Amino acid sequence: MPKVTFKNSKETIETAQGSLLKDAVRENGWPIAFGCEDGVCGTCIIQVHNGKENLAPVQETEEQTLEMMCMKDGEHRLCCQCKVNGDVEFEGM
Repeated sequence: MPKVTFKNSKETIETAQGSLLKDAVRENGWPIAFGCEDGVCGTCIIQVHNGKENLAPVQETEEQTLEMMCMKDGEHRLCCQCKVNGDVEFEGM
């Protein structure tokens, strides 16, 4: 099972392959706000420190939102759009 580490609190949990990162965040009470959950509002932006390659690829809507926010740098993602395919470490913004 992939390990997800929330750098803000140093907590690590295991989650199912292909699960949504937002579900892990909610289940563990990690302080990340969600708005639309469609990849449009940018409320749930995170910085991925390790395991970027273990998240599902950025889709068009998320890419446009990150670009609009000047965060399309390969380090930032929208938590609501991330599927976990392996170990990942991230930080809430």
